[in-house]
Amino acid sequence: MKNINKIILATLLSTAPLLADDSNHNYYSSSLVGVELGYNNLDLENDTTTPLKETHKFTSSGLKIGAQTDNYRIFLSARHLQISDFDSAYTLGGEFQYLFNFSEYANFYLGVNAGQAEIKFVDSNSVSRTIADPYYGGDIGMNVHVSDSIDLEFGARVMSLNAENDKEDVIYTFNTITTGYMSLVFKYNID
Repeated sequence: MKNINKIILATLLSTAPLLADDSNHNYYSSSLVGVELGYNNLDLENDTTTPLKETHKFTSSGLKIGAQTDNYRIFLSARHLQISDFDSAYTLGGEFQYLFNFSEYANFYLGVNAGQAEIKFVDSNSVSRTIADPYYGGDIGMNVHVSDSIDLEFGARVMSLNAENDKEDVIYTFNTITTGYMSLVFKYNID
């Protein structure tokens, strides 16, 4: 089932620029490709006799592709989370954003996000832990128009994970991932 989900996501990511197809309507549209760098916090707890409650701080990098009209943007995204002492961590998902165009040089956006988070690590008792759970959340930020074809984006994202891993009578709970990020977004207008 996981392979089918990955194939569907790869297909959606590769066809997302087609969403910006021009029609007989007179509105602005463009395809988008972005690269992202972020700084993140992940809340993690366990329920052992000496309960662990910690926040992991880490960086992330990502790729996102999508489409934009005058007031809306949609992205499909993949992010690698570089958490020390974890074997692997990444998210695959999408964002839908509404743009507030208050200036010809910048705009403000609010959005929602959803997707799948996958995290693997070995705990202090040498037990392999894995989660593969959905997330949902919101994002907010500012888009600065560097040129007609490049935007510099500064934003914040919250992803509610609420995932659990229960092995050997110990439950690890992954709560929320919060991210401050910067993206370079390339716009390709479709005529």
